[in-house]
Amino acid sequence: MRIIACFAATLDGRIGSATNLKDRVGTAADLAHLLTVRNQADAILCGGETFRQHPNVRKGSQQPVAPLQCLLTQSFQLPPQAKLFQDSVNSDPPVPVLIFSPQAASPEIQARYPAHVEWLTAGAAGNPVPRILEVLEAKGVNTLMVEGGGHIMNLFLQAKAINELYLTVCPLLLGGKDDPGLVTGAGFRVAEAPRTEVISAEWQGAELYLHLNVNYPTSAD
Repeated sequence: MRIIACFAATLDGRIGSATNLKDRVGTAADLAHLLTVRNQADAILCGGETFRQHPNVRKGSQQPVAPLQCLLTQSFQLPPQAKLFQDSVNSDPPVPVLIFSPQAASPEIQARYPAHVEWLTAGAAGNPVPRILEVLEAKGVNTLMVEGGGHIMNLFLQAKAINELYLTVCPLLLGGKDDPGLVTGAGFRVAEAPRTEVISAEWQGAELYLHLNVNYPTSAD
């Protein structure tokens, strides 16, 4: 399975402002770029916080049918009235939605959401990414797109699972200690840190659009 990630980040590595998480750091051109990158994916995954800020069906600009919508949540605080759930029901056939969680969702929780939503336990201990990928591979997913946030990105990097990163570098410096970052978590030692190499780079206005290979050291010093 090919796994790609797509983010826009400021020069200091922030993907949003804690004062208003709905504010995008990128321009309208970056949003169009995101929709173009989505065209490659037959499954798209994000975390609960990212979903709460942008609760729409995630779909590429040239996709006649929405790809599999995947969510990873710890709290189950996913608003049932969100557009993803409402729009998925109204589509014919319904947009497939798969929700992963560390613990099994109770029948009471599942009853809040449309009947076609599928619930799977990713495991309460350790990194859930291997289990997620096992499930998606069994479903025939060829390209998974990871859209955030920084905690989810960290989990996938820790699992050495991200193959490519589409990164829009935006000419902003937010600087807030509570602003969400591109990668958040315990972090890596320098010798163990994932490395990137440029596949392509393009300027659009003041934004730099990078397409990067992500490589992982085979051993640490």
